[in-house]
Amino acid sequence: MNKSLFLALGTAPLLLASCIQDEKENTECDIEAVSLHVENPSEIFAHVYDTLMTVISTSDDIVFPVNSDAVVQQVPTTLRITEGATAYLKAEDGTETPFLNGSSLDYSDDQVHRFRVVSQDKKWSRNYTLSVKHKAPSDGNLSSGFEEYSLDASGKYYVWNAPDVFMDESGTSTWKNGNPGYRLSMSSAKPLDYPSSPVAGGGPDGSDCVKLETRDTGTFGAWVNMRLASGSLFNGVFDVTSAMTDALKATKFGTPFSHKPLRLRVWLRYEPGSVYQDRLGKPMDNVVDEPDVYVVFFRNEDESGNRVMLDGNDVLTNPYIVGLGRLPHRLNPDGSRILTDDPIHGVTEQWQEFVIPVEYTTGLDAEILKNHGYSLVISFASSWYGAEFCGAIGSKLYLDNMQLICE
Repeated sequence: MNKSLFLALGTAPLLLASCIQDEKENTECDIEAVSLHVENPSEIFAHVYDTLMTVISTSDDIVFPVNSDAVVQQVPTTLRITEGATAYLKAEDGTETPFLNGSSLDYSDDQVHRFRVVSQDKKWSRNYTLSVKHKAPSDGNLSSGFEEYSLDASGKYYVWNAPDVFMDESGTSTWKNGNPGYRLSMSSAKPLDYPSSPVAGGGPDGSDCVKLETRDTGTFGAWVNMRLASGSLFNGVFDVTSAMTDALKATKFGTPFSHKPLRLRVWLRYEPGSVYQDRLGKPMDNVVDEPDVYVVFFRNEDESGNRVMLDGNDVLTNPYIVGLGRLPHRLNPDGSRILTDDPIHGVTEQWQEFVIPVEYTTGLDAEILKNHGYSLVISFASSWYGAEFCGAIGSKLYLDNMQLICE
């Protein structure tokens, strides 16, 4: 054998070992998903797939919504964490032990379990809490005066408490909005300068109300071709980590709901911005901006039992939608939207109460309804093309005293 070839072959394993040793260890320390293993999922959860929760990167408090009468004393629990990381279960006295997947945890009596996840390189760690929360019984009729609000944990923008049935993965019931995405482009904005903000005493009865305003996203927004942000309020999930890559898919609409919505009542007033612009920021003549308000009711499982979720692409068109109520707009026969200087939404600068009926394309299955097989969406926006980053900067939709009436 050629001597140089022999030396090359002989040193190859050493070079490979050196490459492996030099590879940087992972610095991430996230819980990516949690699964709870129960014998009869339908007795504990609304759906079988609810036993698995994907954890969004901004969430530290993980809460599984369970049925009001669910017994959750000793539940085998599995964490999926970032590669190479280690999860530790923290005791009341602060001591930590490595967590073994499949270990049973007691979730009864609102017990909260605390974890610390340490990165592979041991330089980073992150704390999490894990618990369950029993859903409160409801007759389906929902109301919100939008008077319960506060600054988010960062102190940058406002969030509003929502009816308990809108509980999210953090165990809280809050209306979602696009404020977290706006923060990415306008981090120096004051809380009242965000697209969704409160107005103290501004409601029709002198109570606090919500102002949704279409805002300019500045230089960064123009750079990523997202030149404006419509004020919004809805129930569901907003994944801010995906907002810059796919804004429409970053919004997941809806919450499982076991009552048939009949109509939405809400007080509204609207001031359209002066110049309507397309996504490139080009003014469009003879177009007046319009607000959007809608209620969507949809089947949240397909024929194979897979989860159905709506996002910004199909929240009004998904084939699993069974009921829809919406503020009037001018539409083409195929349902596509028309931009016009003569909008028909009927919302003016004076407060008015609107009643939006929900119209159904098919009957509801009573057993599926009882078992949370349908989901409810309630959504408000200051620009009805805002999801496509079109609208008039300065358009303002004020809303107050919302009621959902169910059968």
